[in-house]
Amino acid sequence: MNHIAIFIDAENLTNWVRNNGVQSLMDELLPLGQIVVRKAYGKWSSPQLMPLQSALNENGFELVHTFHPVSGKNSTDIKMTVDTMEVALDSQVQWIVLATGDSDFSPLFRKLREQGKEVIGVGPKSPLSECVKNSCSRYVYTDDATAAPVDEDEEENAKDRSSLIVSEKIDSMEMLRDILQKEDGPLPLAAVKPKMLGIDNAFNEKRLGFKNFMDFVKSADFVQINDIGGGSFTVSLAEQKVSVEEDAQMVLAKALKRKGWDIFPKNMLKKIYVAACDLSSFVPMSKQMLVEEIVAMNITGTTSSYINRALGTFFKAKLVTVSTSDDGDKLWTLTENNQYWKEIDKAMLDRLHVSLKETKQKVPKKDVIAMLYGKYAEGEAEKLV
Repeated sequence: MNHIAIFIDAENLTNWVRNNGVQSLMDELLPLGQIVVRKAYGKWSSPQLMPLQSALNENGFELVHTFHPVSGKNSTDIKMTVDTMEVALDSQVQWIVLATGDSDFSPLFRKLREQGKEVIGVGPKSPLSECVKNSCSRYVYTDDATAAPVDEDEEENAKDRSSLIVSEKIDSMEMLRDILQKEDGPLPLAAVKPKMLGIDNAFNEKRLGFKNFMDFVKSADFVQINDIGGGSFTVSLAEQKVSVEEDAQMVLAKALKRKGWDIFPKNMLKKIYVAACDLSSFVPMSKQMLVEEIVAMNITGTTSSYINRALGTFFKAKLVTVSTSDDGDKLWTLTENNQYWKEIDKAMLDRLHVSLKETKQKVPKKDVIAMLYGKYAEGEAEKLV
């Protein structure tokens, strides 16, 4: 049986620990083996961490107190690193779980991999977490896509949460389709998830709202599942579209995806737009440079891929002016437009109408209106749609 060691930086991941993240992580680790080392680090006398002690104690964690004699900078990081290396060198632990949310741990992750350890990283989804993610065997996001909204505007948060789930579902479905297309015949269901984790080590069907991996596969309208007995199943591409129940938002998102249009949470799209306008207003720059500059801002919930695709959305909405440098490079300037949501909505609707017409699908107007980013006066949204 595999042995597992878990190290948690409670100071960096306070909200995750408070919201039952530790128990969810341990449930996910159960199939891997036996958890033999459990340590959580922080200044446990602080008001923020004191309420967390009970839940961690109940889960068998040793609470390692880190002293902050000066500023507290790196005291937890150093202690965690020392303890992790001791376990890696002096025990038979095969899996090491580092819940840190800190990209500074990338060298430690790489060193553990060099020593033949399987490493699981745990942290929020952000451009910086991508650096750590690439050094891990697997990665677990602490920001649950299905979590309840916490900001003041609950309606906007609920809509953003729904958009994020739909976007991640579609990306995961495309990954599943690509895997099956490369196979000459049916693939054992048990072999599919490891292949998906090989492409995206942060894939997690529960994050997308599915109870298990079988439910995720069943939700794909291009998949045929065969029961071969003994509790085993095979998966292959279906010869014709399979009937699955989908809500209107998923139908519309798929229709847009066929026309190269991605769905983004409004708050995320707004942050990227504002950042791109600020960066390019003084000096026009290439799209790649814009991506790199926005990645450096470490906007929570984004990745370099999200940022790149979001910039593509602004280009399609004609919010980008392209010029040519003396060296022949294409330089982008984002146009500051008070009506940018309306321009994005118009570009989205143009593609949606074409896609639905090609497939002869009909969707209630109210569901289309619900997808719009902008807030419009009474009757204006109906005219736009």
